[in-house]
Amino acid sequence: MVTYHLFSLALLLSLPLPIAARVETAFLQNSPAVLRELLTTGAAIPVSLPEPLSLADQLSPDQTYLVFARIFSTFKTTEFTTDPRVSARPGAAGGILRARWSFRNERTGKQYPFRVYFFFVPESRPRTPDGGAPVMAFKIVEIRAERL
Repeated sequence: MVTYHLFSLALLLSLPLPIAARVETAFLQNSPAVLRELLTTGAAIPVSLPEPLSLADQLSPDQTYLVFARIFSTFKTTEFTTDPRVSARPGAAGGILRARWSFRNERTGKQYPFRVYFFFVPESRPRTPDGGAPVMAFKIVEIRAERL
C-alpha cells in the first residue's frame, strides 16, 4: 500500500501541477477568492509572512481568505513565478511548491521580493450530488515566506 502511494505521488509530482497555475492566477490577479479554493478545509493553516506583512499564526481557511484580501488590497503583485520543480515533504504525502513573489505597497510605492513556500497535500473532495466519484485535488495546508 505504501509503495503504491509513493509511486503515485512520485508520478504526480513529476507532472506539471494544476495547483501551480491556480496559485499563480490567485497572486497575479490579487484574488483571495481563487486562493480560497486551493486551501484545505480540514484544519487550520499555518501562515508565516515576514515584514512588511508581519504575520505568523494558524488561520482557518476563512481567516486566510480575509488576511489575503487585506494584503491584496494594499499590496499589488508585480511578479509571481513558480518553480517548476516540486519538492517532496519527508515522511508525509504532498509536496512543496516554491515561488517568487514581488509586490508593491500601493501607498508608499516600495517594492518587496519574497520567496514563498506552499505546502500541499492530496485531499479527497466528497462525491458530487449527482453521485459522481470523489475527486482527488491538491490543497494548500501551509504557507511560509521569507524576504529576499
